[in-house]
Amino acid sequence: MPWIEHCLNSIGKQSKIILIDNNSTDDTVNFVKSNFPSVDLYPQKINLGFGKANNIGIAEALKLGASHVFLVNQDVYINENTISELVSFSNQNPQYGIISPIHYNGKGAALDTLFAKYLMRSNINLERFLEQETENCIRDVDFVNAAAWLIPKACIIDVGGFDPLFFHYGEDENYCQRVLFHSFKIGVVNSTSIKHDREDRPMLKKDMFTQKYYTAYKKCLGVRYANVNLKFPKKEYRKEYERTIKDIVKSLMKFNLAEVSGFFKQLSLVKKTENEILKSRALNSTKGAHYIL
Repeated sequence: MPWIEHCLNSIGKQSKIILIDNNSTDDTVNFVKSNFPSVDLYPQKINLGFGKANNIGIAEALKLGASHVFLVNQDVYINENTISELVSFSNQNPQYGIISPIHYNGKGAALDTLFAKYLMRSNINLERFLEQETENCIRDVDFVNAAAWLIPKACIIDVGGFDPLFFHYGEDENYCQRVLFHSFKIGVVNSTSIKHDREDRPMLKKDMFTQKYYTAYKKCLGVRYANVNLKFPKKEYRKEYERTIKDIVKSLMKFNLAEVSGFFKQLSLVKKTENEILKSRALNSTKGAHYIL
C-alpha cells in the first residue's frame, strides 16, 4: 500500500497493466479493484515468491499478444516515455534480451545505490555514461537487477521465465546468466529512467536456522552453481557437504543439539538443492519458454 498507488499512476496509459498480488496482507487488492479497474489483477492464495509471480504475469501478457514485457516492482515509479523509448530501442536492437532504464532513488535525486554498484561491476564510468548527450546511449552489462526490465518476446521464447529454484533474490542473476548463455545481450539505456523507492527499508537479520536463513543459503547455492555458462564444479559443490558435516561435528562436540539439528537440515538442503540445480542446468541450457508456457 505505501507504493502501489504511485507506481500504477506512474505507468498511467504507457502500457497495459497486469498486476500479480502475492497474497498481500494489507488492503492492496481491494484498493486496486476500487481505484484502478482497468488493471488486470491476479490475487494469489499464497506467496509464490518473486519469480513465480512474474512468470504468471509474463504468461498472461503473451496470451494478450504482447511483443514485450516490462517487469516492474511495486516500489518503482516510471518516468514519462520510458516504456515507449525502451520498446523502440528494443525493436531497433533485437540482440538485447534485457534492457533496463537508469535507476534513481525514490526521490530521483541520486542513483539507486545498489544499481550504481551493479553498473560499476561491469566497469561502467557512471559520470560519463549519465552525461552523454547522445540519445539512447546504451552500455552492455553482465547483470542489472530486475526492478525494471524490458524483455522482448523473442527472448522469453528462447530463455523462458524465472527459475522456480529461487524464491526471492537470486532469480534475476540466474536469468541474466541464462540470457547471456543464449546469446542475447543485456543493456542499460541512459535516456530512460525510473525511481526505485527502497532506501528506507530495514535489512532484516537472517538468524541461523530460520526459514529466511535456509532460503538465503539456497539462493547462494543456486546463483553460484546453476550458472549455465560454467561447467558444474562437482569438487566445489562437494565442499558444501564437507563444510556442513564439519559444523555438525563441532556442534556435537559442544553438545549443542539445536545446532546439530539445524546443520543436519542444512545438509539435507545441500543434497536436495544439488539435484534441483542439475535439473535446472539441464533445462536452462536448452531453448524454450521454460516456466512460462
